[in-house]
Amino acid sequence: MASKYIQTELGTEKQCIHCGEYFPATKEFFYGTSYKRKDGTYSLEANCKDCYKQRFKPWVKKCNNVSYRYA
Repeated sequence: MASKYIQTELGTEKQCIHCGEYFPATKEFFYGTSYKRKDGTYSLEANCKDCYKQRFKPWVKKCNNVSYRYA
């Protein structure tokens, strides 16, 4: 398996491949994919949400910055 999971007292945690940090393996911290496993659970992206936004959506910051409109 390419992604890394560990068991802690909080439950299952997954490692982000970009920053290397461990986060709970939930959709709160990782985006879900459309892939569904045989046991019925959904697969999660390899990057955490913060790294995913930095890496794949850098234009979002530019689109949300409307300060130039009021200059």
